Amino acid sequence: MHLAMRPAGKTTAATAHARSASLPHEHPHPIMAHLDDSIRTLRSWSARATGGQSSGIALVDAVLAALGELLALPQAVAALHTATAACDQILERILVLADAYGTFLSALVTLKQSVAEQQVGTRRGDGMMVAASLRVHRRTEKELCRLVTMMRHAARGTLRPLDTTNNEVIGIVADVAVATVEASETIFMECAAMSPDMQVPSNKWLARLSVRPSAKKAAPETAMVALERLEKLEESIGGLETGSEKVFRRLLQSRVSLLNILTPF
Repeated sequence: MHLAMRPAGKTTAATAHARSASLPHEHPHPIMAHLDDSIRTLRSWSARATGGQSSGIALVDAVLAALGELLALPQAVAALHTATAACDQILERILVLADAYGTFLSALVTLKQSVAEQQVGTRRGDGMMVAASLRVHRRTEKELCRLVTMMRHAARGTLRPLDTTNNEVIGIVADVAVATVEASETIFMECAAMSPDMQVPSNKWLARLSVRPSAKKAAPETAMVALERLEKLEESIGGLETGSEKVFRRLLQSRVSLLNILTPF
């Protein structure tokens, strides 16, 4: 049997039961079943991309948390220990994800700083400061677009079949990597589309603020609305940063766990 990428939401109870065949239980192991459900939920979110980036990050975190529980099971450790080649492929994918989330975190820090500077510039009526922070914002958006491309490339890589014969544990661990790549592409893409004003393109936002290099001050009402919008954006970025830190740490923990499993007893 070879592992292939299944369409989102196609995981069935029968599949979950089959996956648990390598574990000595008459019924699917609760941890295996929980991880399977978490993967299905994440893939469903990726297919619909509803609920925003923070929801996607939370679902990725939930999948990786469930993976951590699975990797702590002695039965799972024994099953993975005999699948060195497959584990090596999964380790490569997790490393790509960890690198991507490290870059993503740096980008979020830059975005948050640029939004803070836009707030200062708006309060002061400093069009030059606002324009400079918007340029930083756009450069960061390009960096996020590069992350999207990285995830698309990684998704193509996950199409390589893994031999999961008599080892359904390796199959579900591989599915974690695939589902995380798919969701991360969507998360990064949505973040790349963020602008200080979610309703207008970034290059029109300065005009919407009524703040230009030659302007003395934005109208009080306009400045107030802009500041409220920026505060919400800053809060959103902060939430993404917190969630991404958790995902980054879990990816590193998963990689360490797999490396420890592959170490000879």
